[in-house]
Amino acid sequence: MIPWDREIKESKESKMPRGGSRPGAGRKPKAKPQDAPAAKPVVDAAGFKTDAAPENWPFGKEPPKEPDPPEDLSKLTPLEFLLKVMRDEGEDKGRRMQAASLAAPYCHPKKGESTKKAEAEEKARAAGSGRFATRKGPPGPQLAAAGGKRV
Repeated sequence: MIPWDREIKESKESKMPRGGSRPGAGRKPKAKPQDAPAAKPVVDAAGFKTDAAPENWPFGKEPPKEPDPPEDLSKLTPLEFLLKVMRDEGEDKGRRMQAASLAAPYCHPKKGESTKKAEAEEKARAAGSGRFATRKGPPGPQLAAAGGKRV
């Protein structure tokens, strides 16, 4: 048997390097391609076809068309604008309701407040027209004296 002290002593005295990098160790680097031209992607990150995609390429979506320019709203009156928003089915329902409630007083005004006196006059005017209305006939005879002077 070898005493433990002697075994430890021998390992300290050995000339073998411990740890660190060793030449030739580790994963070998990946071989680089020999200046191969990079292929252009046919589908972008959003999933749309790029210009490099062939016409019959079955994958990817067609890119969206350019949107129409926004409509010129500078010539609209505020009421016309509110009515346009109210009638637009693409708008949010809450926004359409708000536009309708703002436009309603201008399209459908409330019946005006009236007093009893004004109501009575209106009824009298309505009753005086029609069958029981006073008739305007030809003017009555004009009285004239012999010399053309009025009497």
